Amino acid sequence: MSVTGPGTDQVRYEVREDVAYITLEAPPVNILSAAIMRELTRAVERAQLDRSLKAVALTAAGRTFSAGADVGEHQPGEADAMIGAFSGLFQALGASELPIVMAVDGAALGAGFELVMMADVLLASERATFGQPEIRLGFFAPVAVAWLPARIGVARALEITCTGRTYTAPEMLAIGLVSRVVPPDGLSAALESVLADLRRASPAIMRMNVRLTRQLAGRPFEASRREAERVFLEDLMKMEDVREGIASFYEKRRPAWRNR
Repeated sequence: MSVTGPGTDQVRYEVREDVAYITLEAPPVNILSAAIMRELTRAVERAQLDRSLKAVALTAAGRTFSAGADVGEHQPGEADAMIGAFSGLFQALGASELPIVMAVDGAALGAGFELVMMADVLLASERATFGQPEIRLGFFAPVAVAWLPARIGVARALEITCTGRTYTAPEMLAIGLVSRVVPPDGLSAALESVLADLRRASPAIMRMNVRLTRQLAGRPFEASRREAERVFLEDLMKMEDVREGIASFYEKRRPAWRNR
């Protein structure tokens, strides 16, 4: 099944075993036009509304993950619409209560690199490359300047966004943005391995965990800890899936989650 927009059909959406698989299919290099970004937004929002899901897996077809946004849509007369679509996509990704796993093969450049910054788990093939070349064209990358410092530190973020150079997957692994580097023919198996772990959780408690982690990020430790303890006692301990998880532990069986 696909999520489609006016005049486009370049984002595939399907659900398999409690995971939403979103695939970018815009050959040859998966350029992120405003129309495609709106399609991606609808797919992410669709996953968010499905309370049975436990994760989102975002991949791209072909040997290039994404060469970035459509440069032609950066013209003064078109930039408002492009940034509107861009903003909607990243707002949806940032608001996700599901863990987002991305698998990158080939180049993720410009807006393609900004997209993969939003992954909670980022897998990369050995031939994957990353970069923010916008500075060389007279632009800056909005998500990169807003979010990359929190992921890898201010100095590294400035190096990446100011030089415009391209980085290898091992380099991104070393600075902590990439979670794992695998051979190209092992990328799909690595993705399914991560998803297998995520599938073991209760959908409701998975969402609570992700939501609270995002809400508390960047707050002082003591205030964050107290809020987490409050949610644990007042919300989590009232859920049926807590009792089911404990019962399955003592009965030495897989839990049968009730999603409540």
